[in-house]
Amino acid sequence: MQVGFTGGGLSARPAAPSSWGRTSRRAFVAPARVEEAKPKHPLLTTHYAVELPQREPIDPSSIPEVFGNVHSTESMSTVDGPGVRFLVFVQGCAMRCLFCSNPDTWQLKGGEKTSSKELAEQIRKVKNYLKPRGGVTISGGEAMLQPQFVSTMFQEVHAMGLNTTVDTTGQGTKARNWDVVLPHTDLVLFCIKHIDPLKYEALTGMKQKGALKFADELAERNIPFYLRYVYIPGYTDGPKDISRLIEWSKKQPTFQGVELLPYHMLGRNKWEVMDIPYPLDGVSTPPREQVRAVIKEFNNNDVAVICAE
Repeated sequence: MQVGFTGGGLSARPAAPSSWGRTSRRAFVAPARVEEAKPKHPLLTTHYAVELPQREPIDPSSIPEVFGNVHSTESMSTVDGPGVRFLVFVQGCAMRCLFCSNPDTWQLKGGEKTSSKELAEQIRKVKNYLKPRGGVTISGGEAMLQPQFVSTMFQEVHAMGLNTTVDTTGQGTKARNWDVVLPHTDLVLFCIKHIDPLKYEALTGMKQKGALKFADELAERNIPFYLRYVYIPGYTDGPKDISRLIEWSKKQPTFQGVELLPYHMLGRNKWEVMDIPYPLDGVSTPPREQVRAVIKEFNNNDVAVICAE
């Protein structure tokens, strides 16, 4: 049983994880008054402004074949990382987030058993469309829960001369997961869920401690990351929580900006199909004015924002 929010207190809620609208167009949003931005917000001018390593293609024959459970793929996307990207959504997630859009990815044994070599061949067919800034993003579910498969796929991607991005909540441990995946990772989209540890646990059913250790690992490895934050009225929109999130973010040496994801109900139908009670019944998408206000709060504190239009 997972702890959840009800009104001003806490109550027991059925378990539920996290993924959200991954195909909606996103763009950097500038402060309301352009003159306030000045040059101190350089990341506001380009979608995913971070520059990732450029590699020369190499022979991939020495890379082993590994099998993983894949939920789905998208061959061309302009979200989830710089440039045009090939997206891979893997199965399995230990979290049961109240706002999950893809509960059908929770079970590790779901999806389709997929060969890394066969998937690499699919990517190879479209690789010319992914250049020069694009590459491959692996999401989920939770990508870190299939470390060998993700690591091998990233090696295949690097062999094509493309860059790699992982969309993750930082699940797993250093030895079994992060040490396997991160050496082949160029960029991380880190879903922080909530900055308050008690509210984090109430939203996800897991302790926050592991996520913070994962952030420390990104700093040690000098891996750039964007912070993904789902903005939910009554749950993650508290002014004090936003201030704490800004304070924490600015202390992270490889932090690039916040990708603000206003809450939506696009995945609610999946809960209904799976006959699971939807935990956030009655919660609405935040008003545009409220979203613009929090964007301005980030910008005024020198934090760049990507947000759905």
